Amino acid sequence: MKAIKHKTNIQLVTELMNNSAQGVLMQAFIIEAIANYAERVKEASSNPSWASGSFISAESWGKCATEALDAITNRNKE
Repeated sequence: MKAIKHKTNIQLVTELMNNSAQGVLMQAFIIEAIANYAERVKEASSNPSWASGSFISAESWGKCATEALDAITNRNKE
């Protein structure tokens, strides 16, 4: 039996960003999706019980959200 080799997260996102049937619209979709999710996580992360069932703390999720939003907001700055 042949083992299934799954794509890494990087491979998946890269493929979507570069080879989508939707063209460059997919890039805007992915960036918009990240920004929207990051905004929701940033708001929710102020409540420590928000991620109580997760193996990742609300604080850590919040830091990821802040970093993602900063990267998106400042992507045109040097």
